[in-house]
Amino acid sequence: MRLRSLLSPVWFVAAALAVAGCASSGPKEPTEKQKAEDRWRAARAGVMVNLAKDQYRNGQFEKARKSTDEALRLAPKNAQAHLVSARLLIEKGQLEAAEQALAAARQLTPNDGEAFYLSGVVMQRWQKHEQSYELYKTASAKSPAELAYVLAEAESLVTLERQADALALLQAKSDYFEHSGTLRDAIGQLLMQQNRHAEAARAFRQASVLSEDEPAIKERLALALYKTNQHREAADLLAKLVQTEAYAKRADLFVMLGECQLLLKRTREARITFESASQLDPYSAGVWRGLGRAALEQNDYKRAELSLSKALRFDGGRPETHLLLGTVSLAQGNLDAALVSFVTANKLDPTDPTAACMVGVVLERQKKPQAAARWYTRALQLRPGDKMAGDLLSSLDGN
Repeated sequence: MRLRSLLSPVWFVAAALAVAGCASSGPKEPTEKQKAEDRWRAARAGVMVNLAKDQYRNGQFEKARKSTDEALRLAPKNAQAHLVSARLLIEKGQLEAAEQALAAARQLTPNDGEAFYLSGVVMQRWQKHEQSYELYKTASAKSPAELAYVLAEAESLVTLERQADALALLQAKSDYFEHSGTLRDAIGQLLMQQNRHAEAARAFRQASVLSEDEPAIKERLALALYKTNQHREAADLLAKLVQTEAYAKRADLFVMLGECQLLLKRTREARITFESASQLDPYSAGVWRGLGRAALEQNDYKRAELSLSKALRFDGGRPETHLLLGTVSLAQGNLDAALVSFVTANKLDPTDPTAACMVGVVLERQKKPQAAARWYTRALQLRPGDKMAGDLLSSLDGN
């Protein structure tokens, strides 16, 4: 009786229900108290992340590390905390740890471009340029409104010697970032590398309007204008730049300004400009050569000779300096010295017809017409149709 009661249908149903209940039991639902605590932890972690970001921007890296660690303790799945942690690790050069943090961030927020961008930075530090490019490209695709990601993608293409692709990328984005001077500045720099100076000048001009407080863009615009023979506008920009504290000691800019002034026939201003440059960089051959040219234009042959001699002392391999010094000697009637200078210029650059012509001029003045004719003919062979050589040879034949 007892055994039969134990084996009754009621007992079997109860046992089945008990087993089913055990099998279906999963993780317990969090209580309201636990949910509230999780919400508090997430909110607190968010506050700590924002604090860490501010500390990072202000260069307070140790404080930022403590705030980030606290955020990760409170909310280990906070993707922004992993990103800040990665930035701090990159700052300290701990790249492997940074990449681990970025992998966690990508898993938590796979559509956020920042983790891919920072991984690109890590790969760039490791000199893995192809992988770096792919990561920057992905970052840009996932976060197309982030200009920094586009610029990083273009920079990677330049590193891979794909300058044309980099330029095409930036130009394709110019309408999207229509108010970005930075983008147009980058376009201008790539155009300058390709010697497309007129297009670069247009890009820099747009950039300088959009980023009018960036003097570096104005400097690049001045160079592009100089390269395209727009000397008046270049001189105006350079004159303003060298008056500012940041550029007041840039001898190279004074030299460029002096060159513009010489080409504009503002010889007196050019001489003052080159004298200023000589005080900033007294060991520059270019400075003394420019000062010599300015003095020569004013027929101050002693000053020209002194300046050009200094230029030769610092760089004797420039044919232009020898040409100028020969011109000074010729103006002073010192034919032997002029001949030495012009012959030296010709040896340094045998392809320049000007030096060959000037050798001929000296020989003609030394009453050596046949020798002069040979040099004029050589100049014409170097550059058929050269007006200076043709006129000198015709004049010699006429005599």
